[in-house]
Amino acid sequence: MTTSRLTAFFFLLAGLLVMSCEVTPMNPNNAQPYTISGTVKDAAGNPLRGARIRVENPNGNNIHYTATTNEAGKYSVTVSAIGGYKIYAWKESVFEDQLYQIRLGMEKESDYDAFNVPASGTTKDFVWKLSGRIPDRVASKENGTGYFGGTIKFINYNAFTDEMPAGTEVSVLFTPVAEAKYLDGTSAVGKTIERKFTIASGVGQAYYLNDIPATKYKITVSSLKNGVKKAVHVASGSSDEFLANAEYYFKPEGGSGSYENGLISPNEYYYYLMSK
Repeated sequence: MTTSRLTAFFFLLAGLLVMSCEVTPMNPNNAQPYTISGTVKDAAGNPLRGARIRVENPNGNNIHYTATTNEAGKYSVTVSAIGGYKIYAWKESVFEDQLYQIRLGMEKESDYDAFNVPASGTTKDFVWKLSGRIPDRVASKENGTGYFGGTIKFINYNAFTDEMPAGTEVSVLFTPVAEAKYLDGTSAVGKTIERKFTIASGVGQAYYLNDIPATKYKITVSSLKNGVKKAVHVASGSSDEFLANAEYYFKPEGGSGSYENGLISPNEYYYYLMSK
């Protein structure tokens, strides 16, 4: 090999060594690359400790990562660079001596979409939503899915009285009991909800009221037909005993947490109606 060719070879080799030793610059926050971090809060804006975070990537052979929030409601998860992640959060809650696993919400509807994580990291915050649509779930009025709040079912037939006629407007008042609190611990006192439905003709006399913030309520029902208002008595689960009103709370679905609201299906606990 001539001197000139030998010199060129060494320059080329040195250049390759320099290229192979280049260092990727750190991000300005000194965070690990491809990190998802954020804060979880309740409906009143207080940080939530112990919320469970799950990051899933169905495009990467069902890759998933988990984390738990600290005292300040903060979490951090470092993932691989593979794109297409979705992120979820749940909070454990005890109400009426029963254990709930409640799906938490996010600030914007677009936050529920699949996303890529840049090398500099990204932020995904959560909030405990008492009501509203769960954007990444299909809404089903009859099954109560797709809502952060609970669903309750009323049935317009029983063995003891005639059905209320078509065109009757039924009004249901949900009045929180004394010192009632929502599942996230915030006060429900004084936050009465009124929902209405109109009796239809024919079969299928079951009516569903969706997206009720979960707490313990006194339920009072009335009807209005041709300007005449009547009290409506209710019977829970069976048509054996009708009462002027009833106390009700949404029971837990059970398990370690689903992608729905964590509350019981309306088809497992419901009320029959009797016009007086």
